[in-house]
Amino acid sequence: MSFPIYINAQEIQPDSTINLEELNPDEFKFEPDFEYKASYGWFPVPVDNYFNISLEYMSGDISDLTSDINPAGFIKTKHPYSGNNPLSDDERKIMQSYKNSEVDDDYPETDFWSIGFHALFNTRFPLIFRIHTALSFNEGLLFSLDEKKSFLNYNGIKTTFKEASIIYQDEIMFSAGINCLIPFYGAFASIEMPVVSYYYLSFGINWGYPLSSNTTQYTQIANYKDYIRYKNGQDTIHLITEKTLSDLNYSRYYANIGLGFEFDIARIGIGMEFYVSAPLNSVVKDALWKQWIYGLKTSFNLLGLF
Repeated sequence: MSFPIYINAQEIQPDSTINLEELNPDEFKFEPDFEYKASYGWFPVPVDNYFNISLEYMSGDISDLTSDINPAGFIKTKHPYSGNNPLSDDERKIMQSYKNSEVDDDYPETDFWSIGFHALFNTRFPLIFRIHTALSFNEGLLFSLDEKKSFLNYNGIKTTFKEASIIYQDEIMFSAGINCLIPFYGAFASIEMPVVSYYYLSFGINWGYPLSSNTTQYTQIANYKDYIRYKNGQDTIHLITEKTLSDLNYSRYYANIGLGFEFDIARIGIGMEFYVSAPLNSVVKDALWKQWIYGLKTSFNLLGLF
């Protein structure tokens, strides 16, 4: 069984001693218990003055740019040297003495890598200064090619072959420099601890000093390796072996430019930058031999001081 129940409710007026019309909104401002600062968007400005010390590693390559040089430090060959490689991988193979098989060691290639430290100094402008020092390992190559030499094949027919002369330079270099970083997009914030994330363009100048410089010059039969050899039974003759050139330039200067990204939280973070160094002077004093350096630089933050 069911039946309806009716309740007679009376309207109850709130009993309040607060006059809402007299309330001041300024008295109810929210005051956080921490300091908050931020700058974000295009060309953000760092909100703190500080500097970071970071470990950096760069891996890349070297491009030797020169044309028709024959410096005094080289053993003279018929044709001058340039940075263009006219040989295929098969033509650069080095053969064992009196055998038609390759040696175990690979032929030299260009290479570059470095390891070092840098310090970042922030300002209250969209501008950051970076001072760095590093130890780099450079490997460069120059080539000279003679395509008019000939030999008599088994049928007594005169056949032309390629003979290449190659300069391989292996250096260990100390370098130092200064760069300016312009953050063009990202954010700087400070919420009890700093948070940084931005893209930047860098430019600056670098100085290098070779601690060790070893040059090897060799002449090589590029084709018909199975048919002809030099008197030593090999397809390769060394003219210079790991010698320091007499006309070496011990002060190298570079103009740097890069495009990178930086992310830090509480001064712990990582950065990556595509980096190009344009040489301002020559490797040797009596010829124009310039080495361009390019690669990817990775940095790991070690210490942040405020």
